[in-house]
Amino acid sequence: MLVDYSHEEGVAIKRSSGTAAYYLASDENVNVHSLRLSCVGGKRKRNELGGSNDDSAGLKFNDFEKLRKEVNFSVGETWALYDQVDGMPRLYARIRKVSAPSFGLRITHLEPDPDDEREVLWFEQDLPVSTGQFRLGMNENTKDCSLFSHVIHCKEGSNTGHLIVSPRKGETWALFKNWDIIKWSSEPDSHSSYKYEIVEILSDHADGTGVSVAFLHKAKGFASVFFRMGTGDDADMIQIPSHSLYRFSHMIPSFKLTGTEAKDLPKDAYELDQAALPATTVQEKPVPSHIIPVPKPEALCLPSSEGKVIKTGQFWAFGGDYDDTPRYYGRIQKITVTQTFEQTAETKVHVCRLKATSFPQNVIKWKDKSMPVGCGTFSMLKNCSTLYPQHLTHQIFPQTSMDGNECTILPKVGQLWVIYRLWAPHFGVGALDEHCLDFDMVQVLDDAFNYKVLALEQVLVISEEKNKFFRAAKSRPSYCYDEDGPGVIFTIPQSKMLRFSHPIPASRVTKEVDGEMIVLFEVDKKALPYGW
Repeated sequence: MLVDYSHEEGVAIKRSSGTAAYYLASDENVNVHSLRLSCVGGKRKRNELGGSNDDSAGLKFNDFEKLRKEVNFSVGETWALYDQVDGMPRLYARIRKVSAPSFGLRITHLEPDPDDEREVLWFEQDLPVSTGQFRLGMNENTKDCSLFSHVIHCKEGSNTGHLIVSPRKGETWALFKNWDIIKWSSEPDSHSSYKYEIVEILSDHADGTGVSVAFLHKAKGFASVFFRMGTGDDADMIQIPSHSLYRFSHMIPSFKLTGTEAKDLPKDAYELDQAALPATTVQEKPVPSHIIPVPKPEALCLPSSEGKVIKTGQFWAFGGDYDDTPRYYGRIQKITVTQTFEQTAETKVHVCRLKATSFPQNVIKWKDKSMPVGCGTFSMLKNCSTLYPQHLTHQIFPQTSMDGNECTILPKVGQLWVIYRLWAPHFGVGALDEHCLDFDMVQVLDDAFNYKVLALEQVLVISEEKNKFFRAAKSRPSYCYDEDGPGVIFTIPQSKMLRFSHPIPASRVTKEVDGEMIVLFEVDKKALPYGW
């Protein structure tokens, strides 16, 4: 199923090859075979297979491959792709279509379109460009997730049709070492082997002042942890002026660490994606003792009786005051264990709740402001709520901003969600409290602007498990009809995205039903609405 987002077909684009060349993409269904796409992604695949990268040894804390799973691609996003120069993610493409259930993408490449004389000369010499002005280029179809590194933020140029990419506060980037735009442009063959410096972006780009950055150093004993050597006046910081933004090689995906993940971690360190780091060995530095945080007396990891492992820094779903249905989200701030004399130890989980912040202008809002919000953009409240481990139903994986202050939870292709039946914006918490609302289970088939979903139905299975089982519905009861109509596949417009109550963790299993072995969705009944 391929759903269109928009078309900029028939766009003439400029390609740097020493001379001007133009390409025309006018056939909607053409599958362009690109040499650059067939060559990139190899570095990532080698890392995944445990290749010969010397930097792979040491402790790791985050799985960057989760960022690039098929369910994370959405129409309208701009992604960085690995180039064929040295495998760094400095090519860009906008997602036009996402197909499901057989995964596929239709993308439009972004092509550099500088207007500064020095930047034009740099571009014409086939030197890499990852910041500045871009324009939409050729369209292409692909099914290969290994080509993609991460989502990149870009701004629309005012009245020019350009897309602007510049480093943002809280991101981590690589700089070209010993960069000189004039010398490199005049002698490109003498500067084809790049060396890099890793920096943290301290300020958003501003015309006239540029970008403030601080140099990061690789921490000895960790796979890809980078830290600032000094603080305050001692910090190793510089200002990159606006006319030198081509010094930035590429953005490196990263997670900011809390300092509680392991012993001897430096304060305010970042774990960087190894797939976006150079293949050459990066010099390591011992972490000075004065920047290692004093450990706090709190549990960092809690295996529960149900097999769940709860850690600080994770995001979990949990229930509200009126029932245990997990319509609320939070980030684990700390875990405490207390025990009085001859009594069982009591474990408490301290959670920073997520609060919905903003929606697209066309989204219909709840009239009752206290109604739980299942999807959208969220910020983390500073005050923590205290819960018990049994209150947490399942871990969630939102898309988090680089500064860690915001996160996004949206229905993604392949996911299972509970939705409100016959949804209306006047539904209130009182109706939830009295269990007066009805719900349905759906699987998301398409998340391009609107949400195409498949209705699911419960299957009675003779099993020792306490979980519930679902499969694609063969039909929908008449009492489920509203503007959706009678079909088992229907569309929930983005304006009614609050109809999505909450995501459901599920796994595919094979069970016998009516004498036939079929594939079902197995879901934790604790995540289902009251009465299911």
